[in-house]
Amino acid sequence: MGIPVNIMDLVYRQKIEGPRLEFKRGWNPEKVLHTICAFANDVDDWGGGYIIIGVDMNSDIPEVVGLDRSSIDDMQKELLGMSNLIEPRYLPAVEVTELQNKAVMVIWVTTGDHRPYSCPVKYSKDRKDAERGYYIRKMSSTIRANRDDERMLYEISRNKSFDICTNYDASIQDLRAGHITDYLYRVGSSLYQRSKIEPLESLCKEMRIVNGPNENLRPMNIGVLFFSDRPDLYLRGAFVDIVDKPIPTGEGMEEFRFTGPLHLQIIDSLAVLKRRFISERIYKSGIQPEAKRVESYPYKAVRELLVNAVYHKSYEIPEPVTVTVTPTSMEFLNYPGPSHSLSDDDILNNRLTVGTYRNSRIGEYLKELDLAESRFTGIPEVVRALEENGSPPLRILTDPGRTYFKAVLEIHPDFRNRCESRDGGPLDARIMDLLRSRGCMTVYDISTALGYKGINKSVRVEINRLMSEGFVEYLYPDKPRSPKQRICLSKIRNQDGMDKQV
Repeated sequence: MGIPVNIMDLVYRQKIEGPRLEFKRGWNPEKVLHTICAFANDVDDWGGGYIIIGVDMNSDIPEVVGLDRSSIDDMQKELLGMSNLIEPRYLPAVEVTELQNKAVMVIWVTTGDHRPYSCPVKYSKDRKDAERGYYIRKMSSTIRANRDDERMLYEISRNKSFDICTNYDASIQDLRAGHITDYLYRVGSSLYQRSKIEPLESLCKEMRIVNGPNENLRPMNIGVLFFSDRPDLYLRGAFVDIVDKPIPTGEGMEEFRFTGPLHLQIIDSLAVLKRRFISERIYKSGIQPEAKRVESYPYKAVRELLVNAVYHKSYEIPEPVTVTVTPTSMEFLNYPGPSHSLSDDDILNNRLTVGTYRNSRIGEYLKELDLAESRFTGIPEVVRALEENGSPPLRILTDPGRTYFKAVLEIHPDFRNRCESRDGGPLDARIMDLLRSRGCMTVYDISTALGYKGINKSVRVEINRLMSEGFVEYLYPDKPRSPKQRICLSKIRNQDGMDKQV
């Protein structure tokens, strides 16, 4: 079997939080059994966890000690027997791999479909009638649940995370092997090579993205969202809309819709947001040799807020993630709103931390793809990026019923002033910003950088107007039709202290 993650990243904790990892120097069946039970119970809805055997964590740096290769088969057989000691029966995924030329065993335990799970307190291969207990994770430790813990475990077990529920509107044929292979390649999984030849059914089982008997396998929602061509056909609202709204009435509004696998929706949406709406200005000072760079919207903040919206929206609600861009702001809207456990003061001051996440498997996949950060870091990263860029603070809006979540970025003041002072609206400002950040460009390059497929009529009109007003000029004014011709900022009209483009 294989595990759809990068084992090196797992061992060195580059993407998975510490509480979801358990390191064992050697084989200890009783502790392994209890930890499997704890991860399957997943009391904090983190998405389960990983047990890594053959790695010592007595210091802050993992030490790969390896396993006796001659005993690995016996360990795997014993592990299979352990599944019969867990009630209801639970079988984890296992991969034996090589690290530093030593054998290491990784046990992947996802949130169980039939939690809560119990297991014997004292391990014995033959005794099923021994004293049993429920085990949970507290921070980075596996402990036996007390009565309060058991009550909480039963309560959270009634609410199954939607992303791991079976989707009965889709079939396994709706999952694309090409998307799965692409994902495994992106995350560096050892399953990548096998995914190109292994039958789709067995691959989906190894990745734990299907449920049901062999004759009627159905994809989980997590499989539909990441590995189908059109997730929105099975989960209404599973797409991203970007709305370019140049004036309040909506006249001249453009809409961009992104469907396809969830991570590609994010990647493609970010590409358009960066190309069309994020401009950069460079200021040089006579005091410091370093140039100061300012973005209309810091890309880091935009990225975090889009990922946050896709990650935390409810896919049971048939509403998409919507990003609305005006000349002065960028708004990220998703449904529902923040948890009722957060006070109005918490929301007003951007203190958004919760005990559990709505879509734990989605979060795990996004982290493997380097699209999401660790728990509780998203909003603080946005706040930090805005402060470093000199942008206005983040605003988070919701209603008393917490039915929606809207995060608002206001454009940096340097860009807002120009947008509001020009009669031509934001298009001319974006053209000027492009020329400042990239230097002289062809009309075609300007149009495509603004998100058009080719030379756009509106872009050409704006360039001609800016040229007639002296804001831009030809690189070769004596040869306007030269194939080497470029549009440049005017050396005369742009003496405003900014870095000049030549």
